[in-house]
Amino acid sequence: MSVLGPRALIDIAVPTGIDGAEVFRIERQDGANVSEIIAEAAATIGMRNEEILQRYGGLLRFTQEPFARYRQGASARTETPRSSEFADPDPVRTQEIGHMLPLYDYKDAVAWSAEYLRRAPREQLFDDLNLIGERWVNRVDRELLTRALTNTENPIGSAGYDVPWAIGTGTNVNYIPPQYRSYTFDSTHTHFVWRDATFNAAGLALLLNDMVVQLRHHGYEGRLVALLSDADLTVARAMSEFVAQTPFTVVMTPTSGTTPVQVTGGEVQGIPGELFGYFNSVRGVVELRYHERIPTKYAFMTKSYGLNDQRNGLAVRIASDLAFGLTVNPQVDRSLVPRFESIKFEATHGVGVSNRTNGVAGFVDSGASAYVNPTIA
Repeated sequence: MSVLGPRALIDIAVPTGIDGAEVFRIERQDGANVSEIIAEAAATIGMRNEEILQRYGGLLRFTQEPFARYRQGASARTETPRSSEFADPDPVRTQEIGHMLPLYDYKDAVAWSAEYLRRAPREQLFDDLNLIGERWVNRVDRELLTRALTNTENPIGSAGYDVPWAIGTGTNVNYIPPQYRSYTFDSTHTHFVWRDATFNAAGLALLLNDMVVQLRHHGYEGRLVALLSDADLTVARAMSEFVAQTPFTVVMTPTSGTTPVQVTGGEVQGIPGELFGYFNSVRGVVELRYHERIPTKYAFMTKSYGLNDQRNGLAVRIASDLAFGLTVNPQVDRSLVPRFESIKFEATHGVGVSNRTNGVAGFVDSGASAYVNPTIA
């Protein structure tokens, strides 16, 4: 799926062959061309759209489908039988379930007028545009974190639901995942884990190990990623399993020379938050990142397969006739000679869960008896 970047938004706001100066008439005191202001708006918002993909694309996929469907698991292991010469095997059929993906409209606007535009300093106009871009990133950021960390089912239509990660019972769309190797699952299975423990280094380590298990026993191999609160950095760094962030390097000497070649390992891309270290669990390494909007004592863990990969945990649904992102819609007044007076911004998308096993939300606190949904500021 495409994302509306600067070039695409400029073409939408002022298409090729259209004289923006003629259509959007206004005489600014600084002599600035109004077409330049519109182009700057498109460039600013387009860069924000691309920033969202680069920052969050490792958690999600884009889709135009209104729903997701997948196979419900069985409580017993089965396998292909040996052939019998005089008997056919018992036929099998999978049980499928599914859920809806949300889709909402969004609008924003700058508080401009024709009179304001004549006199406002150019820098002030650009600051207004940057504010719109910031508000847009804040909106998407909160939607992604809210869906990742809450077990709420949101009704869509008369019988559909936007659902959380895998929960085996007590919801409208209960999901028991298919077996994986030696693991089978039942109605007690859930990807919202909690620990009744003092919130300290030991308690956080117990929670993170529980979360790793939930992903590994569905076959998610390789490096995992966990998001924590920036308020919990001191606690996280005190874990005995914590490994400080130092560049992983390998020094090799080519056979054709004596000069060493140093190779530095990278980090998972398309994941929000700042990398600050690693959690060396008994089942593999987890990349640790902190995010300012995640509340204390909460964590989210997933396996990223890269930008906009079908196997990622979250889905961003977009309209069938639109790409993802905020669009720029220049406004003119109703005078006899129409004048440019403002810009409106519009978008259509919805954030839901795509792969219900590729995500785990965790909560740890003394006296906890269940997972409690956080409020994302």
